[in-house]
Amino acid sequence: MGSVRRKLGTVGAAAVALTLGVTGPALARHAPITYGPRVLAVQTSADLAQALTPLPELRFSSRRVPRGRQITISANVRYQRFRGAGGALTDSSAWLIGTRLRPGTRAWLLRHLFGPSGINLNLIRLPIGAADFTAARIPYSYDDVPAGQTDPTLTHFSIAHDLAYIIPVLRQATALAERPFVLASMWSPPAWMKANDSLGNPADAGTLLTTAYEPLAQYFVRFLEAYRQAGVPVQGITPQNEPGQPTTYPGLNETAPEESAFLAADLAPDLHAAGLRTRIFGFDSNWSGEVPFAQQLLSSSAAGDLSGFATHCYYGSPTAMATVHGLAPALEQIESECAPGNLNFPVPEAEIAGLREWATGIELWNLALTPRGGPVQPPNYGCPGCRGIVSINPATGAVQFGSAYYELGQLSRFVAPGAVRIASNNFVSYAYPFLGADIASPGLDDVAFRNPNGSEALVTYNGGWTPVTFSVHEGPRAFTATVPPLAMTTFSWRPAPPGGR
Repeated sequence: MGSVRRKLGTVGAAAVALTLGVTGPALARHAPITYGPRVLAVQTSADLAQALTPLPELRFSSRRVPRGRQITISANVRYQRFRGAGGALTDSSAWLIGTRLRPGTRAWLLRHLFGPSGINLNLIRLPIGAADFTAARIPYSYDDVPAGQTDPTLTHFSIAHDLAYIIPVLRQATALAERPFVLASMWSPPAWMKANDSLGNPADAGTLLTTAYEPLAQYFVRFLEAYRQAGVPVQGITPQNEPGQPTTYPGLNETAPEESAFLAADLAPDLHAAGLRTRIFGFDSNWSGEVPFAQQLLSSSAAGDLSGFATHCYYGSPTAMATVHGLAPALEQIESECAPGNLNFPVPEAEIAGLREWATGIELWNLALTPRGGPVQPPNYGCPGCRGIVSINPATGAVQFGSAYYELGQLSRFVAPGAVRIASNNFVSYAYPFLGADIASPGLDDVAFRNPNGSEALVTYNGGWTPVTFSVHEGPRAFTATVPPLAMTTFSWRPAPPGGR
């Protein structure tokens, strides 16, 4: 993970849905949406009394609707393409899923996470080596040597650690997912590549030695080739996680000029020489620092090597992504990390606000943790209060689906990879007025998409404390709905053909 996060607790929905055996949550499958007035609605309430629960069917009507809040959908106004949604397969998550569950339960859980009968996740954030969440609670890299020694030719490079449970879980997950996209991020290179000869970055002393630029580029190449040979292609990488963040767990302090020099002179040429077309995403840290970091990368010789930027949602406003999009409209914005249980705003806002501000993908933090939020390298300065999308009891194998599972599913079950965001107005504003503040003003927020199959989806969240009634208009038709306080509701329909009603 990365930033030193505040212990703020979970906002809105309960931390855990219910304890499940291999039967799992009953996620209802709707009948196919056909052209006509039908509008399907699914809702997750703050107390999880409703958890991806189908509501009574609504219907479009050409009759006048009462005045009040109106959301207008304009499908001919299009924005970014949706890459997908998902979470992070840390060493801790993979260990819990891969070794603490029986094979049948593991397959059942992965279907609920990545399969079309589940919530249809397809993005996976993967640490390259150790993050702070490791099963043994001890950091590692793929080329560890005794202190004071070096290995510039990477003679000792090995991904043997990952073969036990990380790669097997990844194979199962990516086989289930629609258009899987693995974004691999490095927390720290091997200690011998750094000025402090340590995997950690205390006092920001973990800088990259100038003599290590080329060995580190080859370290990425070896990792990508080894994973491809193991049956897990990696589609994207970030050169570092949360630059400038002092950490006792693995971390690297590489400035924007240093990152750009590494990308342009070493990483991108070495990937190309190896025949790897892996996308490079710069930055990979908090919204608050994205704009100045991105400006420096975009004005450097590395600009042409970038596919986009990765951001985290712990500090700052999602509007930073829109600012960077304005600077480089062809580049993607992936919201690569938001940790359930330790945000100062609800998970639904991380999704909706991020997408409205040009994110192409939404990734939450650990896919799975224990009920207490581990295993994690002590002392846990990075993510106190963090909870997994699901939790797994390592002693019993009991699985619990947390609120983030259902809130993520309100997006990922109804917006398919390849969907295009379309215009819709909302009733909140985004800002970050002070440390610990919510990023969105109270009220009704929403984001709309047209799927590759022609259906449309409107994802809404009522961030206020009273019910909100509103109408949704598309062309001459409209329907009316009410969303309870702190509830997330998704509406889906298939629009009428041109000239139809």
